[in-house]
Amino acid sequence: MHSKIINPTQHGRFVFSNRGSCQKTITYLGHEVDGQPGTAHFFNQDQQAVTGEEVREVIDRNAKGLRCNQEKFYSLVLSPSCEEITHLQNDPQKLKAFTVQAMENYARNFRFPHRPEKKLTLADLHWYATIHQTRKEKKGAEKGTLKTGNQAHIHILVSAQDQQRSLRLNPRSYRSRFSIRDWQLKNGQDFQQLFNYQKATVSEKLTRNLPTKTQLRHQARIRDKVGYLNQYFVGHWKLDENTVLQLGKEQHYGKGFFFRLHHLTECYQQGKPVNDPYRMLVTGKDAPRVLPELTLTKLGKQSRGMGAEAKEDIAQKRKKKHRESQPQVER
Repeated sequence: MHSKIINPTQHGRFVFSNRGSCQKTITYLGHEVDGQPGTAHFFNQDQQAVTGEEVREVIDRNAKGLRCNQEKFYSLVLSPSCEEITHLQNDPQKLKAFTVQAMENYARNFRFPHRPEKKLTLADLHWYATIHQTRKEKKGAEKGTLKTGNQAHIHILVSAQDQQRSLRLNPRSYRSRFSIRDWQLKNGQDFQQLFNYQKATVSEKLTRNLPTKTQLRHQARIRDKVGYLNQYFVGHWKLDENTVLQLGKEQHYGKGFFFRLHHLTECYQQGKPVNDPYRMLVTGKDAPRVLPELTLTKLGKQSRGMGAEAKEDIAQKRKKKHRESQPQVER
């Protein structure tokens, strides 16, 4: 699930320009909705069939009070992957339900440093969304042609002010006011929970339906590497071959696992100590070195001992200096 806030300077200076009326954006979005070109039907948490003219009237009216050079609205896009759309069977009602949840997340993600007690909800927003079913290629020789597969995605218009026009809501402001990353992560988590969808990792996509012959080849490669690494270990520090094989299997023999295994080998070849090799094979990072704890009593004894040694050194230096300062008597 990909969530995006459109930047007009990068994604369409004319179409998504948001410093004036939203009419141009609505006209663009009306080109294709549910297979009916030119008849854009918008929805929000309360309405299911809102015309473009009604959307323009609400969004533009709510822009009163903003300066001419300030953004009046923002365009958002929710883009499920082909696998996610297939999981939902391209059900528009499920897409709408998820859109409502994403906009709830959008409202709750705003923070106001000067008013930390202020929390927004969906009811504080003026927003409307519409579902598009197709996409076009934007680059290469096939530019302008329709992409294949499930391409459903949701376009959203949301006012730059709350319904009371007392707060300016800028999702592209400072991270302390709105974290785009947090909003994106929350949307992805909610999609999985709402629809019981388990997202495939990159490693799973690369190794899905991996042939048995290929798995055996990866296992042999791991055994050779473990045998080589154990030359650098003694006693209980030696790597357990079965444990490393299990870690490789759990990570679907992905490129990341073998990269970490190679990195572990380099550490020992360069004489760098590793505290927890198994952790490094999972996370790529070693465990911090744990120093022996010193109790207050031990610290006190050590400090007193150091102080006594220092005093003794000073006394001996003074005696030596005194002896050297005395005149030598010839015999």
